[in-house]
Amino acid sequence: MPKFNYVITDDSGRRNEGVVNASTLVEAREKLSGQPGNLISLVEDTSMTTWFWQKPHLSLQDKLMFVKHMSTMIKVGITITEAITILINQTSAPNNQKMYKNILERIRSGQSLSQSLQEYDYVFSNIFINMIGAGEQSGTLPKVLEYLDLQLEKEYELRKKVISAFIYPGVIISVTFLLTIAIVLFVMPKITDIFESFDVTLPLVTRILIGFSKFVTEQTLLFFAIVVGAVSFFVYIFRAKFMKPFWHRVVIYLPVFGKLLVYANLARFARTMSSLLQSGLPVVKALDITGNMLDNHLYKNALKEAAFKVDKGGKIGDSLEGNPRLFPPIATKMIYIGEKTGSLNVTTESLATLYEREVDTITRNLSVLLEPFLLVFMAALIGGIALAIVLPIYQLPSLISK
Repeated sequence: MPKFNYVITDDSGRRNEGVVNASTLVEAREKLSGQPGNLISLVEDTSMTTWFWQKPHLSLQDKLMFVKHMSTMIKVGITITEAITILINQTSAPNNQKMYKNILERIRSGQSLSQSLQEYDYVFSNIFINMIGAGEQSGTLPKVLEYLDLQLEKEYELRKKVISAFIYPGVIISVTFLLTIAIVLFVMPKITDIFESFDVTLPLVTRILIGFSKFVTEQTLLFFAIVVGAVSFFVYIFRAKFMKPFWHRVVIYLPVFGKLLVYANLARFARTMSSLLQSGLPVVKALDITGNMLDNHLYKNALKEAAFKVDKGGKIGDSLEGNPRLFPPIATKMIYIGEKTGSLNVTTESLATLYEREVDTITRNLSVLLEPFLLVFMAALIGGIALAIVLPIYQLPSLISK
């Protein structure tokens, strides 16, 4: 059962701290209602181990709906506590419902919305919490929620486009590998019996294919163990922290996909900067948050360096200009103009729109761009297998005559 830390002051102002066990904050508050004094603070003790299935989880679409509902309800005059109460009633997932109840209790105990969300920083990102905090401090929360709504909407659309861009080549490559395995498992064993009935030396490519087919069919468990081991190794290498800078640099230079990933990162960078600046955050903090939000280590390091230089009196455009592969000249020039004219929030928004359109164009034309690469891949794999089967058939009469 969850534990809740409480602070109660008596009439003389002395603090009484303790812990109460309860299923929810509401139940904990009810248990403490009979104690003398004023309840100052009541928060859940999160130092206890929480298993991953017990933690709340919101998808990007769920967060988008959260912001949309909050923005709409606050605009029409509904208070934050009433808005969250409505969200609690509309939420079916128990873990998420518990999270909203905890947030509601924190707000009722005197915390702001951003402070309440900070408890769940593994659910709500830095940009989410900081933008809401900036809106609360400046008294423009409804407007900031509109910016955050736009930010999440663009992020959701961008993510869908990038994922859809990888689906087509993924399907083609998967089907090609499945066809190859089917040939090796079901076709080659029958052909092998025919070839081996003749006492002849087969071509090298045919012998390699027959050897591989025999290994797969006769040592199936060992084959699958090797495959699982190889896949696990590559997944580990790909996810290992010390390898991420290397992989992130490699993907940037990939044909077609490299440009897509550069444009996607630029769109996220510009859209996030625009949203944070319009929310009232200072440039240095906006750069820090944006850098932490981006997944690619090259962009993270470039933005951290830019934040450091700006904090020392430098310019963003001058700092980013040294990374032409990550930040093309048009991007750095627009940022430089925005800094010079004091309209950085406007220029970053224009830059975001520009690269979002570029991502849209590439994803729509991806099948045409990738077709030559996929054809070469399929021809090399399937064509090589076909050649290994057909070549000895044509050579067999001459091999037998020898």
